Amino acid sequence: MSVDATGREVDEEEEGDTVEAVDVGDSGYPNLSWLLTSVRNPRTRAEELYNEAHGRTQTIIERTFCLLKARFCCLHLKGGSLYYSPKKVCQIIVACCMLHILALRRQVPFLQEDEAGDGSVVAVDPADSEDEEAEDEDNRSAIIRQYFQ
Repeated sequence: MSVDATGREVDEEEEGDTVEAVDVGDSGYPNLSWLLTSVRNPRTRAEELYNEAHGRTQTIIERTFCLLKARFCCLHLKGGSLYYSPKKVCQIIVACCMLHILALRRQVPFLQEDEAGDGSVVAVDPADSEDEEAEDEDNRSAIIRQYFQ
């Protein structure tokens, strides 16, 4: 009997069917057998494709963490911290992911502290932040055209 990444006990029979998991890290971390980082100076097309896939994956992961932190303050440093064992933290994060999926299916709005600072909360539409990201993308594109072409 062993334990998987979420802390769940796995029978030896099940282990043969599981895939070894790896984490995706940014260039600030070393490349390790369990932590994949981008290739700093890609020399082949395959390395370039890997970096593109790595970047897309990392973006999805970061956006997912932002959504989870927006919904569950215990995951955000401002609202709380998880002072538990790594196994317990994994269980809490998995539970937050499951609750987040349920909330999305039932269209439960995100709540955000009101800017009045009185501790009240207001519903927030995550699509609004996507619009802001599109504006940010347009701004960056304009800068690239103006200064780098």
